[in-house]
Amino acid sequence: MYYRPKEKQRSPAVTFLLYTALTIFSAILIFLVGIYVGYLDVYVPTLADRYAPTPTPTRAPVFYIADGDGHFVEGKLEEAIADYEQAIALEPDNDLPYIRQSRLLVYTRDTSRAVARGAQAVLLNPARAENLAYYCRALDWDGLYDQAFSACACAAEIDPTYAESYAFISEVYSDLGDGLSARTAAQQALDANFQSLDAHHNMGYALETLNRYGEAIDYYENAVKLAPTLAPIYVSAGRAYFNLGNYELAEERFKQAIKLLPFDPEAYFQLGYTYYTDFDFLRAIDALEQSVGVDPTYVSIYPAGANAWGLLGMSYYRRQNYEQAVEFLPKAIELSENQLLKRAREIELLIQVETLTGPEFIPILRGRFLRVGGQDNYQAELKPVYYYSSLAEEQATDSRESNDLPECAASIVRTIQQRVSLPGLQDERLLAYTNTFSQARGTATIQYLAGNLVLDIENLPRPEESAYEIRLRFWPERTESMGVTVPDDEGRIYAQLPITQRLTAPLEYYYTMGLSYVNMRMCQEAEPWLLRSLEQDGSVYNPSWYGIGQCADQLTNAPPTPLPTYTPVPGR
Repeated sequence: MYYRPKEKQRSPAVTFLLYTALTIFSAILIFLVGIYVGYLDVYVPTLADRYAPTPTPTRAPVFYIADGDGHFVEGKLEEAIADYEQAIALEPDNDLPYIRQSRLLVYTRDTSRAVARGAQAVLLNPARAENLAYYCRALDWDGLYDQAFSACACAAEIDPTYAESYAFISEVYSDLGDGLSARTAAQQALDANFQSLDAHHNMGYALETLNRYGEAIDYYENAVKLAPTLAPIYVSAGRAYFNLGNYELAEERFKQAIKLLPFDPEAYFQLGYTYYTDFDFLRAIDALEQSVGVDPTYVSIYPAGANAWGLLGMSYYRRQNYEQAVEFLPKAIELSENQLLKRAREIELLIQVETLTGPEFIPILRGRFLRVGGQDNYQAELKPVYYYSSLAEEQATDSRESNDLPECAASIVRTIQQRVSLPGLQDERLLAYTNTFSQARGTATIQYLAGNLVLDIENLPRPEESAYEIRLRFWPERTESMGVTVPDDEGRIYAQLPITQRLTAPLEYYYTMGLSYVNMRMCQEAEPWLLRSLEQDGSVYNPSWYGIGQCADQLTNAPPTPLPTYTPVPGR
């Protein structure tokens, strides 16, 4: 009998592992075939993806505010303004970045936006002295001196120890030419906080207003020590040195400002003006050309109406390069004359009503101009003016008392919200006006290059009696009527109005232009410029009379040259 050996039996565990491996291999094979034929789409990270930074959470607004404060300390104003803007975008109900940004916008001469940001801060927290004080300064720089006084006084009432309240009151007094009151207020600021940058700076400004330049320099230099990276402080110190006749130190301060803020035209202009006054025309031309390169539309406040184009033309005239002079001076004159358009701050649409004291124009729409699209256009969003009655005022007073909000702050809030009390009208008429124009909205745009005002307003009812009047307010305190307008049957106004009002350029620009042509033996071209100069100043000291005398035989419209007359001494 034949016997077979017994077959070995596989372990169940081994069998399980073999089947599992076969299943996994089959799945991988199917997966790879699917990718190959395009049935499956698999993302393969690149080398850059593998080493990309991991996602991070959004930064809290407080960090952007801290960055802004740090950039301000470093003198990096544009970076600080951008940091505060980031904080505002992330936390629009926080008043702190609004007022910090407003503080810096005045240094960049964007005063209208500084007022808008300051107003937003006050609306969010009207009881904070810092908000009211820096809102006051923005109003002052924007030429709204009465409102600035109210805001600063309210800040001092809320916190009598806050030095900046008195410092900015001092600045308002200085801008109004009251140097003695300015010095008194600045001393209050110094007494409250001797380490306050603005207290020292504005004491210097007050003394400069009083022509006490030597004393002003001491306080400006104190401000420089407190803020050694803030370029505008160096400009103020340089201006005081210039007025004292110390051109060397003025030059040093202006150069330091340029080093700290190389993209601001003011320091370049002041440096060029210093060189020009010191008869260093070559270096003046170099500095003024840099000012034009940074901002060709810049017009100085000190001296008023001057610009780099004009000083360039006069520098070339002094070097007897008359061809270059007549190239630059027309640009300077046009820029100075058109500067009124850039000074537009506010627009109002008014309607005539009968009050207890007689007919009166009251505003029904109002807007503040902000710069849009670079340097060329300024736009205002027109919003209704809300009138409240005496009863509403009593209710608001009761509410304020319950909220412990000072009356001065409540009054400023009402002004910002365009809430107006008009005692000359009955309460029901006030309510009627508020309801009638509550849905009206629109925009007003100033086209700087074209010299036009464009109105686009909707939902405006047709007036029952007189047409609507358009008024523009210009910095510092000038109001011009732009005429009247009436909406169409659909309640819309779309109008393009030319702004014909202009300022005058500095007198020397006109007669230097005319004398340049006289020296080139081009009397016909010289005549209009000489006559425009005489329209401003017909005195015997005007150099235009020299040009008139040189071209007397070729001019047709020139007046006779004045001759000095003998005035007898009384009693002889």
